[in-house]
Amino acid sequence: MYRIVFLDIDGTILNSNEQLEERLVEAIIQVQQRGVLVALASGRSLVASEIYGEKFGCSIYVTYNGSLVFSNNEVIYDVKIPSELAFQLCSKTKEYNGTYFHFLNKTSRSNHPRPGIEHLLPQATQSNLTDTKSDAHRLALYIDDDKDRASLSAKITDEYVFEEGNRLEVYPVGSKWAGIIPILKQLEISTEEVIAIGNGINDIEMLEAAGLGIAMGNAPDYVKKRANFITEDNDHHGVVLALEKIFNL
Repeated sequence: MYRIVFLDIDGTILNSNEQLEERLVEAIIQVQQRGVLVALASGRSLVASEIYGEKFGCSIYVTYNGSLVFSNNEVIYDVKIPSELAFQLCSKTKEYNGTYFHFLNKTSRSNHPRPGIEHLLPQATQSNLTDTKSDAHRLALYIDDDKDRASLSAKITDEYVFEEGNRLEVYPVGSKWAGIIPILKQLEISTEEVIAIGNGINDIEMLEAAGLGIAMGNAPDYVKKRANFITEDNDHHGVVLALEKIFNL
């Protein structure tokens, strides 16, 4: 019997137009009505996750790729990138004529704020490098030059980093699954009672560790290979179809 479902946001519950479709909200509510918890696990902040979680009454959020975890508005897990490293990476990004975003809790600082980028909520405030001399839950480093970006990525050895286009995502050592473990302990839920659904590199560990790991049809092949089964993509109701099959909705 499954007792909790962890859902990724981008590329999973959101379609290609970054929309959360009503059909999925209805399916999630049906699952919850059967006594199964549904949580969000994302690289986003709490602010950016609640936009969607509030639509179905979500009370558990694994944010910043597992760095900051909330259960019923209570912080139950919190790890950060050390201030010295955060400052060093932001400084180097600026040196490469790039743009840095420094996230801490519900705040974001940047040398070139970009309003309107959904996944970068909370909206960044204009800052100088001195402002980045603090711990961070997440860094988003935009560097257009491939060589400069590769050079900076190679220097990040003690944190978790992955690349999407011209953006380097940097998080504290850990993963979404590392943030999920404290929730399972708090609720006395075993790993066999967990379902995880996702599409990205940062979903791999939770897909492998969960009792049932489901990859989206739009996930890369190396992600699909780590899952128990593959559902349809995010433009063809992948999450809905998986939930309907598992819970006989």
